[in-house]
Order: sequence, then structure tokens, then C-alpha cells
Amino acid sequence: MDKGFYVALENRFRGSEELVKERQKKYLKFINPLKDIKDHVSALDIGCGRGEWLSLLNENGFLARGIDIDDDMVELCLKKGFNTKKNDALSELKSLEDNSVDIISAFQVVEHIDFDDVLDICKEAMRVLTPCGILILETPNPENIMVSTHWFYLDITHKKPIPCDLLAFATEYCGFKRNFIIRLNEKELNLSGYDMDLFDVFEKVSPDYSIVSQKDGSNIGIFDPAFSEGYGINLDQISHMYSHILRMHNKNMNERIDQNILSLKEEIEGIKNSRSWRITKPLREAVGLARDIKAQFKAYLDKGMSIIKKINLSSIFSSNQSNVLTKKELEIYKKLRKKD
Repeated sequence: MDKGFYVALENRFRGSEELVKERQKKYLKFINPLKDIKDHVSALDIGCGRGEWLSLLNENGFLARGIDIDDDMVELCLKKGFNTKKNDALSELKSLEDNSVDIISAFQVVEHIDFDDVLDICKEAMRVLTPCGILILETPNPENIMVSTHWFYLDITHKKPIPCDLLAFATEYCGFKRNFIIRLNEKELNLSGYDMDLFDVFEKVSPDYSIVSQKDGSNIGIFDPAFSEGYGINLDQISHMYSHILRMHNKNMNERIDQNILSLKEEIEGIKNSRSWRITKPLREAVGLARDIKAQFKAYLDKGMSIIKKINLSSIFSSNQSNVLTKKELEIYKKLRKKD
């Protein structure tokens, strides 16, 4: 891969550093309580990229350092003054002592590696984290149909999307006390006037999610408020929302149709009960009778024409039947044939 290509790719499709940093602020509520139980809170960011999370941690009083396997990203972070080095996740974690780090994070990392390695990262993180320590794993959300069919593959280093329930179970399997799914970064839904279409179902499920896992500890209760909130939009929610809006549209339309039919019936009844309607009744009946007579006459005429068409002139005027029709009758027949 060309030098600098991946940094350019991140800049184009991940969003600006300011945007990413703003989005990551929602994680602070999960880790801030650590400062209430410890004098110094250490953090390791795996795949630190451009350093948005490192910057946010430093600004909020955490002792943060990062690792990345991309030389350009490491160089970029070093230029910004961050404590960063080149290393892969498992090598770094295996080099650390038990209960030695308070926060371990990996933003948009697990989709780049084999799932066996994801499981090993969870196991090592469980060992390395201190009591009440926090593990954050953020990744694209395959519940979002546009993510799972299109956006995910804009990054050529992605391997495969990971369903949120699978990643949550992986951390549970490795011994974490709680495993919380946060859906993230969804577009705003404009529901004013039921303004929603089918593409919203495809696109507006939260495009990312995180598993925020916590190791058990004596002070774990102070973290409960952060773990009790609801976050984001899943596919089930938005599908039911869309179905509800369709039902409301249909209900409103049927009510308008019923109201129009009722108004029309009332108008017709008003006309029928009017004096002019009663006066013109004989005329309407006469017009109806005339229509019936006309229709019957036309039917008789059509039947007669059908019989005449079947007459074979050659048989009528054969040598022994030349006087079957008079000259006048023959002229009438020709006229009828001509009209047809």
C-alpha cells in the first residue's frame, strides 16, 4: 500500500478529527468514575490512528498512551506529542503485568483482524485490567444495511463485520462482569409529519456500535448510571417505526375516504329529498324508458344484420332461383351491405 494512502482514506471516509473526537465524548461517562476511586488512571488505546481518543483522554486527566501498526499513524501521533509507539495489540497486551491498566480501548480495530485474535485480545484485556477496569471495543454495525452491504468495504483492510451480540458474548466468555452494547453515530431521524421513507430503514440504524465491558470490583456500583442508559437505534426499532408510520398513513387515508363517501351520500340524499327531484321524476323515468327502447331496437337491428351477412348471393341468383328477390329487394340488400 502506498505510503500515506491509509491516512488519506481515514481523512476521507472516517470523518474529521474534530467530528470523531466529539463523538467519542460519550465514553467519558463510563470511565470518569475511575478517577473517583484512583489517584491516577492509566489508559491504553489499541490502534490509536490519528489520536483523537488520546487527545480526549489527556484533556480529561487520564494517563494515556497508544499503539498502532501503521507507521504513518504512529508518526502523526508522535508529531502531536502523544505517547505512542508501533506495536500490535496482542504483543503489547502480553507484555503487560496483571491488573496494570485501568482502561483499554480499540476503536475500529476488531473488524481488521481474525476473530481468534479478537478473542485473545478480550482474554488478555481481562487479565491486564485493574478491578473495575473498562474495555471499549468499537466497530461498524452490520445491523445497518448500508454498512453491511457497502460502507464496510470502503476500507480495504477490513476482514468481516462482527454482530454486536457475538462481540458482547466474547467479552462475557472471557470473564467480564458486564457487557454493554452502545449503538453510535446514527443520523438524525426527522419524524415531523411522519416524514420517513424506506431508505431510512436501510441507512439510519446506528452505523457503529461499541461493547463497553467492565471487570468486577468492589466499587463497580458507582458506574451503574452510565450502564443503565439507552443508546442508538437498532434495526428492529426503525423497522417498527416505519411500519407504524405506514399504518398511520393508511389509517388517515381511509378516514378521509370514509368521510368523503359519507359527505357524498348525504349530498345525494339531500338531492333526492328536494322538491325539484320529485317534480322531475316522471321525466327521468321517461328518459330511462327511451334508453331501454333504443337499446332493444339496436339489438334487433344488429341481429337482422347478422342474418343478412350470412346470405350468399351466388346461391340466391342461381339459374333456377333468379327471381327469388325483386330488383328493389336487391338494392336494399346492397345498401345494408355497404353500410356494414
